[in-house]
Amino acid sequence: MEKLIRYLAVSVCLVTAPIVNAAPQAMEQYTVLAALTLNFARFTQWPEQAFAESGDSLNVCLVGDNVVQQSFESINGKNVGDRAIKIIYADRLRNLTQCHVLFISELAKNLLLQVFIDIKSHPVLTMGEDQDFMDSGGMVSMINKEGKIQLYVNLAAAKAARLNISSNLLRLANIVGEN
Repeated sequence: MEKLIRYLAVSVCLVTAPIVNAAPQAMEQYTVLAALTLNFARFTQWPEQAFAESGDSLNVCLVGDNVVQQSFESINGKNVGDRAIKIIYADRLRNLTQCHVLFISELAKNLLLQVFIDIKSHPVLTMGEDQDFMDSGGMVSMINKEGKIQLYVNLAAAKAARLNISSNLLRLANIVGEN
């Protein structure tokens, strides 16, 4: 009986080991995506009226799980020009037009169509992490390919939202939708 218990304990440890290791890896990846989001915010220009109702903050809204939210806390309060970043959890998808940057986790890709309808014609920099995001009309996708983050920018979507992304940043990205 003791052997059986030991065997089960070892089996449980082996089966759950990848799950336990996945959480720190996900946290690390989202921390990198948060830093990239900060840099995109620093190198994006919004129309003046985008800040009329939001005071001095640059609102970064998140649609994702707790790992996403915890990772993005690393940029909360950081400065983008003369504005401090304010992290807003947008799980209920309300008031998305208050966002200046909207990061949508791949876990929420079933919500993309509704999100893009809600923010249409508003100057919101949309950011995601997979190809479906770009195909649905997202502006910036940060895709993990073999452990490296590749940047994709949909210029047509950014221009439609009246956003100007720095050419210095665009040199680092794959450009789609240039019309």
